[in-house]
Amino acid sequence: MKKSRSPASSATPFEELSPRRRELLELLAKGLTNDEIATALGITPGTVRSHVTGLLAQLDVANRTEAAAAFVAWEASPSQVAVVMKRPAIAVLPILALDEEPRTRAAAAALTEDLASLFSRWCWFPVISTSSSACARGPGKTTCEVGQQLGARFLVDGSLRIAGGTWRLSMHIDDVETGHRIWTDRRDYPAEALFDAQDAVCEAAVAAAYPVLVARVQAVLAPRSRPPVELAAWELAHEGMALRALREADANAAALRCFREALAREPHLVLAHFGIGLACYDAVLNQWGSKAAALDLLRASADRCIEHAPYGGEGYFLVGRYLQSRGEWERAIAPLEAAVGRNPSFALAHATLSQSLQAAGRSDESLVRMEHAVRLGPRTFVAMLSTLHFMRGEYEQSLEAAERALLSNPRYSFAYALAAASAWWLGDAGRGQAHLRVLRANSPPFRPSGFAATFGEKVDAVERLARALEALSAGR
Repeated sequence: MKKSRSPASSATPFEELSPRRRELLELLAKGLTNDEIATALGITPGTVRSHVTGLLAQLDVANRTEAAAAFVAWEASPSQVAVVMKRPAIAVLPILALDEEPRTRAAAAALTEDLASLFSRWCWFPVISTSSSACARGPGKTTCEVGQQLGARFLVDGSLRIAGGTWRLSMHIDDVETGHRIWTDRRDYPAEALFDAQDAVCEAAVAAAYPVLVARVQAVLAPRSRPPVELAAWELAHEGMALRALREADANAAALRCFREALAREPHLVLAHFGIGLACYDAVLNQWGSKAAALDLLRASADRCIEHAPYGGEGYFLVGRYLQSRGEWERAIAPLEAAVGRNPSFALAHATLSQSLQAAGRSDESLVRMEHAVRLGPRTFVAMLSTLHFMRGEYEQSLEAAERALLSNPRYSFAYALAAASAWWLGDAGRGQAHLRVLRANSPPFRPSGFAATFGEKVDAVERLARALEALSAGR
């Protein structure tokens, strides 16, 4: 029988937990065993077992799996995410390549992405995406100015140099509020030890920036997935990510080849599985190739990510994208919330969840989630922001955002579709047809009927977009 709670109490069961049990539940939800939790908390395994038994009873769940799932769902709630967003943010600035070698530049960019991802695994503070950090750099800017532009309290910065088989990584952290450099490190690593360096940098840096929030850095690092092993596979996966970001059919196909080659070298590399899923979604969205094949591979990639990184958000995010690609926008909400619950700094998951919430008629929640995405990735989610404006019937804002997205990526097929449809609904058929002509030239197979059939003919926003594109195609 479910336990009844006092009507006067508005607190959730998680808020009613003692600090020790809340702490234990956080570690349990990250997948730590009783022995690992005991080590982290400085207590005996027997005491952990006793706490777990009491915890399950207090939450009224049958086992650890149910407790972890309920906790992740609670962590994804708007109120809990808002708590995280109010904490001091950390931004990882682009690592500078100190030589002109293409491999150094590629490795520096990839390392920047990985470090931001690793920082976000602690889930205790917002991590601002590196693409937005790049916009903040500029000659003559002080640390304070960069931090204020990004809305970050702490800035992680560094440089990389490759000499022979050795990588020299120099890193430091500045506290924007005080103007002090609170941590610095410079080390030489054999090439294959770069992944160990990433973990060491994050552990030391987080400990320096968050001495109050982080007391046991090594013990609670999450999600618990296998780190990369082979440098060549890691480089291939990041090359694929860079190609995919071009939003072109040929580049997308090349990205898939990179991901597959990476997995041939290292079958458990989550980044490569995630990349395949993202590329497959792009293929569905922009109508590049077989929709059925792309959807099957998208779902398989989601399963592989969950298998290899069950405490990460990547697989759950891909499940959400898969459901959206089948027109099941409301069903996509739960897995996208699971992705956010596992990583509150997962900006792409916030933005994608925003779209599903809007489709479900939950407009206020949708706006909050998109605000989180923009906070974590300023200037990164312009196309997704355009989509949200279109879904809300805000065509002027949608057109402006779509055209801004096209300035940075003039071959982005779906952005042309958004711009064309928005212009038509504003009564500017000439502007809409101009965008449609470029869409047809860049992506001849794109058909409004195919988009509607994929993303849900009965979804209002999908129907409106298809209707506008069909009207423009007919010269109306």
